[in-house]
Amino acid sequence: MNAMFRLIPREEKFFDLFEQQGTNIVAAARVLEELVHDYPNAKAKAEQIKDLEHAGDTLTHELVKKLNTTFITPMDREDIYALACRLDDVLDLIDAVADRLLIYKIVKPTEGCVEFAKVIVKTAEATDRAVRCLRTLSPYYHKHGVEVNRLENEADRLLRDLLAGLFEGVDPIEVIKWKELYETLESVTDRCEDVVNVIEGIMLKMA
Repeated sequence: MNAMFRLIPREEKFFDLFEQQGTNIVAAARVLEELVHDYPNAKAKAEQIKDLEHAGDTLTHELVKKLNTTFITPMDREDIYALACRLDDVLDLIDAVADRLLIYKIVKPTEGCVEFAKVIVKTAEATDRAVRCLRTLSPYYHKHGVEVNRLENEADRLLRDLLAGLFEGVDPIEVIKWKELYETLESVTDRCEDVVNVIEGIMLKMA
């Protein structure tokens, strides 16, 4: 561990807030998976996700406020801000998926949508584990980052396969709806990858 890091007064609140946000992301991802498996209750599940997204917004505001009122931060200010924003982006996109399933009046999620939800849960869990490495600068962050990258690549392949099959459909309106939904689902894993990239940058600076 960097000697300078050991000398900096520990402001644990930043780590607390990041970890709380990681918990929110995992919870929202799991509710999204429940939503696609229990679609008759989609509206109630979407409301749960909305509540988690609102809680995430509150945490983001608290992080920014803490950043602006803390004289010595445990890592670079721009990294704290970038990580707060990227975590918030993940929650926003999970919420966007749930919203669009209802707004587009989707009758039933496709098998591809269900598969995407499963990948998102795994990606959210690996992202959360990477976030929890920050507090102690645990080298295990790299293992979790590799897993997020693998899952993001899996989501990329899934998106390509689903879009290829989608354009064989005959209803152009359904094609438009599902193209948008699949791309939003895939974007969740992209933003998770952004999170672990920020964490990797922090870890390299602090090593």
